[in-house]
Amino acid sequence: MKEEAKKVLKKLEEHGYEAYFVGGCVRDWLLHRPVHDIDICTNAHPGDIMKLFPDHIPTGLQHGTVTVKQDGYLFEVTTFRTEGVYEDFRRPSEVTYVNEVVEDLARRDFTINAMAMKYNKELIDPFFGLEDVNDHVIRAVGDANRRFQEDALRLIRGVRFASQLGFQIEDETRKAMRDNAPLLIHIAVERVREECNKLIDSRHPDKGFQFAKQTKIFQSIPLLQQLFDQSTMHLWRLQTVESVIHKWVVLLFAADFSWEQSRELCRYLKMSRKEEETITFLMQQLMLLQPLWDQCQSIDWTRLIMKHGLERCYDLEKVLDVLWWNDLSNKKNTLQATLDKMAVKTLKELAVDGSEIRKLSDQKQGPWIQKTLEYLWERTVTGELANVSEALLIAAKDFIHGEMEHPANEMKK
Repeated sequence: MKEEAKKVLKKLEEHGYEAYFVGGCVRDWLLHRPVHDIDICTNAHPGDIMKLFPDHIPTGLQHGTVTVKQDGYLFEVTTFRTEGVYEDFRRPSEVTYVNEVVEDLARRDFTINAMAMKYNKELIDPFFGLEDVNDHVIRAVGDANRRFQEDALRLIRGVRFASQLGFQIEDETRKAMRDNAPLLIHIAVERVREECNKLIDSRHPDKGFQFAKQTKIFQSIPLLQQLFDQSTMHLWRLQTVESVIHKWVVLLFAADFSWEQSRELCRYLKMSRKEEETITFLMQQLMLLQPLWDQCQSIDWTRLIMKHGLERCYDLEKVLDVLWWNDLSNKKNTLQATLDKMAVKTLKELAVDGSEIRKLSDQKQGPWIQKTLEYLWERTVTGELANVSEALLIAAKDFIHGEMEHPANEMKK
């Protein structure tokens, strides 16, 4: 990808323009970290860029950005610019094109992101970002208060960078973050959620939680601030699980949230329906089981499988394994061991289906069919019935007949 990006820089230079790699890619190359996106800045205007690169996407012309396609890769190429007044604590009211790369770098958030590099690795570093990279420090460019008042998302980005890089936040920058923390309320919750996910899923979440707690950046979102304040004792456990959703559950449980509070936070952050349902279900089960940290207990997986299905149970076991991490050698039973003992693991594995059950009664199609199948499944799981069509249909007839004799039951209805 870098070699293809160099071709873009060289072509711009060949036509008399300046062009540089800029921002996060420069920082990550200096840190020898993987680079997934490469941004380019230039004094060429958007019209010039589009003429030079016919294969392009005019993604952000109002901000001077053109996405250039180069041998299967996409690179955002942006004209050097300064920015006008930020009216919504997020975006400038206008941008002005400039000729000097230093003016462009001056508008950026942190010194470690305010470096530019030529394709020959020559570094443009007017704000001593390389020094801060080497010292593992996050420092705002220029006036820290102004940077956060321009774009309040930078508050949480600073904390997220600390989590991802394991860096400290410089004192004046940290003070400005605390002073301007209330401004985060102006940022779309989708962006807040995205940054939180990256923070939670980072290599050094302890750093992010430390600074989120010190600066109170989530004070305008009380439930989120409560989560960051109260879950710090078990942050190390996040490294033992891959799923971000499971990490949220571990943190919510560590912060002593109820399942209702957990659902409220999911809805505030506008998580997807699947994410909300998964987190709420897992928190409900944890409230019922009341597991103790690092003290394994026996789980009735058969009952849980039959009630909630395999996928939910897999999620629950993964979370429980995190809670019991230091005691897993004493784990009393596993979901897999339970499954191995079950002759029929799901309703679909029954030797009869709903259409066959439907033929056993003159009742209209309804919930009674599902209820009958669940009855048969339970009896096969407990070993009372063999999973053989003939035996299951006989048992189903008896069950339906018995239910029909009780008018108040659900099947009769």
